[in-house]
Amino acid sequence: MTGSRAARAAALTAMILVPVQAGLRAADREPGDRPDGGPHFLDQSWTSQERAWFYGASQGSQIMPYAWFMSLERPDDDRLFVADGLARFGYLPNPYDGTRGSNRSGLPIGFVKDVDDRGEWIGMTCAACHVNRIDLRGRSILIDGGPADADMFAFIEELGRALAQTRDDGARFERFARRVIPAELSAPGAGPSEADRRRLRVSLTRLAEDFSRYVASSRTAVPWGPARLDAFGMIFNRATGIDLRDPHNIAPPDAPVSYPFLWDTSWHDRVQWNGSAANGLAVERLGRNVGEVLGVFARADIREPILPPLWFETSADRVNLLRIENQLGALTAPAWPDRIAPRTEAQTRDAAAGKAHYDRYCVSCHAIAPTGANRTLTVTLTPLAEIGTDPKMATNAVSRRARTGILEGVRMPFLATTPPLAAETSSLDLVAALVAGAILAPLDRGPEPSGVGADQAVILERLLKRGAAVLEARNAMLDDVSTAGGKGLVAAFVGARRDRDLLVYKARPLNGIWATGPYLHNGSVPNLYELLLPSSRRSRTFRVGSRELDEDRIGFRSDSGPFLFDTALPGNANTGHEGPAYGTEQLDETQRRQLLEYLRTL
Repeated sequence: MTGSRAARAAALTAMILVPVQAGLRAADREPGDRPDGGPHFLDQSWTSQERAWFYGASQGSQIMPYAWFMSLERPDDDRLFVADGLARFGYLPNPYDGTRGSNRSGLPIGFVKDVDDRGEWIGMTCAACHVNRIDLRGRSILIDGGPADADMFAFIEELGRALAQTRDDGARFERFARRVIPAELSAPGAGPSEADRRRLRVSLTRLAEDFSRYVASSRTAVPWGPARLDAFGMIFNRATGIDLRDPHNIAPPDAPVSYPFLWDTSWHDRVQWNGSAANGLAVERLGRNVGEVLGVFARADIREPILPPLWFETSADRVNLLRIENQLGALTAPAWPDRIAPRTEAQTRDAAAGKAHYDRYCVSCHAIAPTGANRTLTVTLTPLAEIGTDPKMATNAVSRRARTGILEGVRMPFLATTPPLAAETSSLDLVAALVAGAILAPLDRGPEPSGVGADQAVILERLLKRGAAVLEARNAMLDDVSTAGGKGLVAAFVGARRDRDLLVYKARPLNGIWATGPYLHNGSVPNLYELLLPSSRRSRTFRVGSRELDEDRIGFRSDSGPFLFDTALPGNANTGHEGPAYGTEQLDETQRRQLLEYLRTL
């Protein structure tokens, strides 16, 4: 990172801080869901202000109107859909709820109100999938940047049923209408007018039908379960199928992977489980994040071009995405919490002995992460034939094709070096082109705050912060692109087919690995101890969804949990990462335990 980039990073971090109350309060949970009054936090180099902002920073995701989401009832139930804070899907209560004006409605971490010139929306942000909770010796610990234990398909499936039942059930619709339609639009005591009801029903019917198709396109023969998501499949379906309005481009998202952990990711030269995305420039990191938010309900207005388009209108909040990425650059791995679970002298001795085993079998792929502001991490990309793990994610990403439809022949970005889109192309390349179009739109978004009785000082401060953030974000991208001689922009979006076509999986530094189970890219190994065994000795089935840490084997308890993981099913194989190069046959039990203890220290 150059000196100018470092200075801007510091300035941008300072701008995003949001005042919050100094203390944390216990968040509401369903009975028995948390073992103590926590949560507790480990030192990951974030202040409470930075953490609070990350938990509720919008990225432009717009699932549905905010008032609708807050007014829906559960299917076959008259309780509000959000009454439990979505804990039934594994989402976590926001410990800062009520300390900031933007999140006073009991929404969990990562669910936020997004506001633009079209209205107020409910959306998801990075924290929904990248904050986890670990229960250890009666303490509840939140891990920032950790892989979430959430079941996203269960969430969208139930939300789709809630919309359909609200549309079809007269009494349910009436209750919904009375909550949604402002009282001031109705005569006193009369409730919503018939005209208001008709307009609402038409809009609700359209959303329910669209959402039903979305859920159907996301359903797979092998369920994802908690802690997994086929991110590529969902992005492909959303961007090339729904946004481009071509059902032919939709395919089952049947290669679920664990949510990756985020600390140090900003400094990796490549990201994604298959290493398909370059990550050295600000514009490349923005491209990765815009693609992500397009997969989780960002609006993209892709129309047939009359002239070569320079951009697409989108709700993706690129300024906030840059700010989020900048803050993630400062996030560090969680160290083992010795104050809660102190290691014994024997464990300390084993860890010291285990370093030799790590140096022999692990470090060539999983380098020790450097520290410092100017660090860079060159990750290892291991061919499938060598690593031997489940190939489905990597092969799906390379093999998916999509029709370009109204964008056939378009150059995106509109540069002489950019080849025009063919009638059919790689789904990765088509998504990259759509991401380029979204990025190149003007950065400014959102309405100017207004309203009777609005605090003018607050309005002015908000506008000044937004304008400063837009300028800072634009400068960060321009600096990185100019530093790379302009090559980065093309490489990020349309010139990286050589790297995308590689059938590989990425190996990254393992700092903080103790907090990130289950293991392998598809979450098919429940703990680190089993990962050090040959696959023939690993669990064929195990339970997923417990937050209780198995201290001995290092992973979540796999004898309890709401979901049964079956490694015999397609996409779930627990084979690979074994053999002489990995030490799974060579290590005896004592040596295996020594290596395990060393992994605990990373």
